[in-house]
Amino acid sequence: MKQLTRFFFSLLFFSGSLLMGQDGGSGGGDGPSGAGSSGGARSGGSGMSGIGIVVGENYVLKPSDVVSIEVYQEDDLNRSARVEGDGSIALSLIGKVKVAGMTVAEAQSLITDLYNRDFLVDPQVSMLVVQFSPKVVHILGSVNSPGVVPIPPDRDLTLTEAMASVRGVSRLGNPRSITIKRVDEDGRSVQMEVNFSRIVTDPNVRDVVLKEGDTIWVPERII
Repeated sequence: MKQLTRFFFSLLFFSGSLLMGQDGGSGGGDGPSGAGSSGGARSGGSGMSGIGIVVGENYVLKPSDVVSIEVYQEDDLNRSARVEGDGSIALSLIGKVKVAGMTVAEAQSLITDLYNRDFLVDPQVSMLVVQFSPKVVHILGSVNSPGVVPIPPDRDLTLTEAMASVRGVSRLGNPRSITIKRVDEDGRSVQMEVNFSRIVTDPNVRDVVLKEGDTIWVPERII
């Protein structure tokens, strides 16, 4: 039993080393791809390495995500697939499966059930996210490095974190009157004005959680 435990932790360490090596060799790609820096997915086929990006089972799959599917002892069924615009992925034998809007655990369970129903006996299916659909916010105006900031795939991005990513408000910027433009679920454009100075100085003021597609504008100070 002790030997099995050592082997398991050795395997985890080896996989983690490979992931770190791939991340270090990505050479600082453009913003959105930073979330999926562990390398592009292979297009369908067998012999998958099984190395993907570690996210919780509650991560919700979206169009443009790339996933790796492996079926234990069924190499011909192993493949990587991009979630298409209609939310589906194409898999061997079972064809198109709609997975967008499902968590990784739910999609894995669905695929297992589909293979088990007509093709395999007690299949063991694993799913890994290889590349994430890019989610970004845009920060413009009087900041030190305006541009695109990626939202982490498995957690929220706050305004404080985003401002740190662009090296903060510039010398001429006005942190007391930052505007956040957002498109809501109904497609309507809304704007909110935020006093960023209060967020970073007053512990009782909540940080702002940013949403995909937000545009943050930092105006110049009026002198």
